[in-house]
Amino acid sequence: MPRAIIVAKMKFLDAATLLYNYFQPLIVHVSLESPTSMVVRLSEMDSTTSLEVRDIPCRTSLTPTEVFAIIEQIEERIRREKPELFNRHCVNKMRLP
Repeated sequence: MPRAIIVAKMKFLDAATLLYNYFQPLIVHVSLESPTSMVVRLSEMDSTTSLEVRDIPCRTSLTPTEVFAIIEQIEERIRREKPELFNRHCVNKMRLP
């Protein structure tokens, strides 16, 4: 008989905290647009450079895998629309040679 895999879920606010930490030093604003979608705004403290990603599928309770998928979706939009922001956030600095 196959065993069930239990995946821990986190509340929306905990997932938002992961996004804040992941995208440092950018300023991150995360909010639910509806029970099934969220909006994320990224900006730099001393700049007018910013990006808003809307209609990100989400729920009030997320698995770590779902949070990772949200991060990938945001990064893809940054790469495409505001590459200068993509090159500045902390995790990407660690990826540079």
